[in-house]
Amino acid sequence: MKKWIFAVLVLTVITVDFAEGMATKKPVRSKGPLLLSVDFEPNVPLRYKFVCERQIELDLDSKGRYRKEGAKGRGQVQNYTEMLEMEIVYKAVEIDPYGYSIIEATCQSAKVVRSSTGGRSPSKPDAAETLAGKSFTLKITPTGKAADYSSLEALMKEVGQNAFGTDSKRTNVKDPDMIMDFAATQWGLWDSISSIKRPLKGLKKNSKWTSKLLAPMPFVAKVGRDVKYKLAGIVESNDTAYAEITSSYSLSKSPPENIPMPYSGTFQMRGTFGFLQSYRVLSLEGSGRQLYDIKRGLIKSDIQQYKAEVAASIFGGLGGVEPSIKIDQKITMTLIE
Repeated sequence: MKKWIFAVLVLTVITVDFAEGMATKKPVRSKGPLLLSVDFEPNVPLRYKFVCERQIELDLDSKGRYRKEGAKGRGQVQNYTEMLEMEIVYKAVEIDPYGYSIIEATCQSAKVVRSSTGGRSPSKPDAAETLAGKSFTLKITPTGKAADYSSLEALMKEVGQNAFGTDSKRTNVKDPDMIMDFAATQWGLWDSISSIKRPLKGLKKNSKWTSKLLAPMPFVAKVGRDVKYKLAGIVESNDTAYAEITSSYSLSKSPPENIPMPYSGTFQMRGTFGFLQSYRVLSLEGSGRQLYDIKRGLIKSDIQQYKAEVAASIFGGLGGVEPSIKIDQKITMTLIE
C-alpha cells in the first residue's frame, strides 16, 4: 500500500541496519544513514490519547504582609488541579507525496476534572468537553508543516463560545476552560520533525535544533516556550527501534504567532482567576522526551513537562499584596494500539 511520507530526516548514527535488522529482528550496527519518517496509510486511523494536567499553587500574599500582621483568612496558599483527557483519531483522506495532503481528525472523547483545597466543584462542564464528537482537517505539506489550520481555528472559536454563560445579562462572563491545552496538543503535533531547518541534509546523533511551542496557563493568556530538541539516540524495546528525541523548554519572549485565542473582546473571568489581573510570567523551564517508531514512521509517545512562576495583582487593587502563582504542567501523547 502506498504510504505518504511528510517528513524525512537522514540521521547518521550507529544504530539498526533495517534491511538486515528487520529480517532477523536483532539490532545490527550499520555505517549507513537511517531514514526517519512520519507515515500515514490511506484511510488507516491512528488513535492517540492526550492528557493535559497541571497543579496550581496560588499564594495571595506572597510577600507575607498580612501574615506578619496576623490578619486571618489572608495570605493562605491555595492549591488547585485541573486535567483534560482526550482521545483523537487521525486519518489521511487525501494523500499526495509531492504536494498537500489532508488529515481528518475526530475528537472521540474529552473530559475535564478539577479539584481544589476548598473542595469546590465547577457549576457547569468545561467548554473543552464540547470537543467530543467534533472533527477538523489539517492541510499538510510533504515536510510535515501545516499549510492550512483554518478548520482547526474555526473549531477553536466555536468551542470558545461555549465558555460563556447562557444568561443574556451576563454573556461577558467566561467560565474557566482548558481550550488552550487542546490547542497546545494540536499545534504541537509532529513539531519535533517539521521544525528541522534542513531535513534532507540529515542529523547526526546529538544534533540539536530549535522551535517554539505554546505553554497553556490556567488564566487567559497566550504564552510561548522556546524549545531545544536533541536527537539523543536509539532505544530498543521488544524488537522495535525507537528514535529518542529529547527537548528542553524556557520562557519565550513572544507567543507562537499561528495559534489564535478561542475568544475575543472584553469579558470577565469567573472563579479563582476572576479577581486577579496583570499576569506576568517570570520564569518557565522544563523538559520532554519523545519516542518515534522508526519502522512504522509514527510517534509512539511524547511527554512534556514544565514549571512556571507567575506574578499578578488583585483586581481593584489592594496595597502591598502581591499574589504569586506556581504552575506544574504535564502534557502527554500516547498511541493507542
